[in-house]
Amino acid sequence: MAARAGASAATGDTERRRRIGTGFALLTAALTLVVSACSDGHTDVRSVSAWGWSSFGGNSFNSNFAGPQISDDLELRWSRPTGGPVTAPLSISGNGNIGVTATTTNGCNMFVFDPRQGRKNYCKRLQDGAATNTLLVDQYDQPYIGEKGLFIAFNAGGAIRWRVPTIGVPRSARFADRGVVLVATTQGQVLLLNSQTGDLVAPELRLREDVNLDDPGFGYGDCITDGPQCPVPSPPAVDAGRQRAYLNFWPAGESASKLIALDYRMQDRERSIHQVWSAAIPGGMIGPPTLSADGSRVYAVSKPGTLLAVDTTTGKTVWTHNLGEHGFATLAVSPGGLIIPTGSVGAPLTLLRDTGSAAEQVWQRTDLAVVSLSTLTARNTAWTVVRDAGKDSLSLTEVSTADGKTLRTIAMPGSKGFATGVAVSAAGQVATATHIGEVYLFDSASNRY
Repeated sequence: MAARAGASAATGDTERRRRIGTGFALLTAALTLVVSACSDGHTDVRSVSAWGWSSFGGNSFNSNFAGPQISDDLELRWSRPTGGPVTAPLSISGNGNIGVTATTTNGCNMFVFDPRQGRKNYCKRLQDGAATNTLLVDQYDQPYIGEKGLFIAFNAGGAIRWRVPTIGVPRSARFADRGVVLVATTQGQVLLLNSQTGDLVAPELRLREDVNLDDPGFGYGDCITDGPQCPVPSPPAVDAGRQRAYLNFWPAGESASKLIALDYRMQDRERSIHQVWSAAIPGGMIGPPTLSADGSRVYAVSKPGTLLAVDTTTGKTVWTHNLGEHGFATLAVSPGGLIIPTGSVGAPLTLLRDTGSAAEQVWQRTDLAVVSLSTLTARNTAWTVVRDAGKDSLSLTEVSTADGKTLRTIAMPGSKGFATGVAVSAAGQVATATHIGEVYLFDSASNRY
């Protein structure tokens, strides 16, 4: 009876997923026909984030939070090598296509894989810097990504739509508004670009004037350690509703990086980018900022290993919490205020809660050796990749946020080292990649293509 009920639920889940996918595909096709009838063949709409895991951190808030339901019968569907190390998290488009960048000596270093069998839809060879970026994907499966001295927009088939020269290497980009892409580069250039044409929609902002205009790769080596020659080492967090962006920024001549807020609202029919506040981070900031679900606070991690909650209106620190180490300084944050910091490779899995005036530890799993960024879900669980006890191999693992108990573990054959993070598609598929360059896609066992 229970087995019959479980099978029925799985079938129902699969059917719902298929209806969602079919509906989205039909809507996309209809809109494409409408706009292409009066265009030059390119999709001529104001782009927004794809319905899925559209960018670094899953969304513009960098929250690593998944709303779609993940099937109870999840299993490994396929794995594919990229030919080189993968260090940037994956993205997944609304149609389930997986975007990956890798450090390869030759051949492609940017890939878009089909979710069904893991076949390459297309791949590209990009310049230095691309491998540290996560693809931004709009609602029509059109990717955007930066390389040394250039920001590029592709169409869904991999053809270049437009390119914009940049000062430095663009970090993983964000949609700042409908039809507007925000790009922040390693040398402190901030751009707001029309998503269809690449044209500026506001005057550029240069956060530092001591940059090397002749060398887009200047200071790039400092980005790994958040050093002073890399003014913006990590992706921004963007609140499109408030028209505000938050950056880890190292001002010229100062001893440490800061958290800054930039406003880009339209005023008097004109848009400009300007700094509204700067918050000192004791010891300097490391990694990207992360926004709470309501946008009222932004979280930052300091190099000494302190987590700070900062009021987004005033830039004042609300509370601090000692993590013991900064780890990878990347967070997972749920709408309910749960926080999972990413420690160093092999660190315990720790769940915190923002109480409003402090951060409290809910539980810690010292028996788990975490080797990836984590993802919180709407089902009150967390997904991460852990090292198997006494082995070099890795497994995808789900735990309950209520008590930290392991709910399920799925092996990742041929894996070792560490993984990038856990991306969740709009249909509830799960994808991750290991540092050695293997991409894994997990799907419902009942979802047969």
